[in-house]
This record gives sequence, C-alpha cells and structure tokens, in this order.
Amino acid sequence: MKLRLMLLPLLLLCGAAQATQTPTPVDYQYGTRLDIAKVLDLREPATDYQCKVVVATMTYLDSQGQEHALNYRKLSSECTEQG
Repeated sequence: MKLRLMLLPLLLLCGAAQATQTPTPVDYQYGTRLDIAKVLDLREPATDYQCKVVVATMTYLDSQGQEHALNYRKLSSECTEQG
C-alpha cells in the first residue's frame, strides 16, 4: 500500500513532464500534406508595429491524436490592424 502511495506522485510528475513537451516545428513547404484535426496554438513573433511577413508556428493534433508543430509564413497581425 505504501509503495502505491509513493509511486503515485512520481507517475503524476512523469505525466506532467510529457504533457509539457512540445514537438519540434517543421517548416511548411508548398504541397505538404497536412492532417489537422484540432489546432492547439497559433503564435507569431512581435513585429514592432510593422506590417511584414513573419514565420508563425501552429501546434495541432492530427487525426490520430499526435501533436505536431508547423512553421509557416504569413503577414503579421499588424497588417490587418492598421487604421
């Protein structure tokens, strides 16, 4: 019984460590086949209020539940927020 109580926190820590690992992003190329079931996160770098092309990263789950990260080029959010 004591062994189970000692192993429980260790298992929880291992599960939390696995959950925080993010996959290494791959660069999108024209024609890349994507299997995106759910988008988890979209990030882009700050651009100092400039409208320009940036490399954004999308983290997503595929149809098998595997997590992936993809780098792609897009116009910065500043391009759409200009008055």
